[in-house]
Amino acid sequence: MRDSSLPDLGVGLIGTGFMGRAHALAFHNARTTFELPVNLKLAALADADAARAEQCARSWGFDRSHNDWKQLISDPSVKLVAITTPNHLHFPMAMAAVEAGKAVYCEKPLAVSLEQTRAMHDAAKAAGVVTRVGYNYQHNPMIGLARQMIESRDL
Repeated sequence: MRDSSLPDLGVGLIGTGFMGRAHALAFHNARTTFELPVNLKLAALADADAARAEQCARSWGFDRSHNDWKQLISDPSVKLVAITTPNHLHFPMAMAAVEAGKAVYCEKPLAVSLEQTRAMHDAAKAAGVVTRVGYNYQHNPMIGLARQMIESRDL
């Protein structure tokens, strides 16, 4: 559900695997759960396989597809880059997005080394861009219940 009084925020998603699909669904449905200050617009989807990128973009509601993640980062309609690729690709993708002045939402683990993670943090801070890591179960009620059960020795 789109609120025409709010600005659009173009989301670019890199990766079409399981997590890519999960993120696409979450971005598409976020307004049903949260009051957002923007309309999340599914602007672009990237995957190295051009046919898969096009098929997933169409199926998941994205405006366009790219077969190169660098094209997605260069896409002027993309303001937020969501990275759901294999872990070793997070660093170059996030660094390129930060350099382009785009917000970054990256799946965990953020990088494959502490040095890469520090470089990502420092670059984002210097560029003044917003970054987030997906800890989506951190506040899930089932985690709290499991914690309670463990602490009470019921589990």
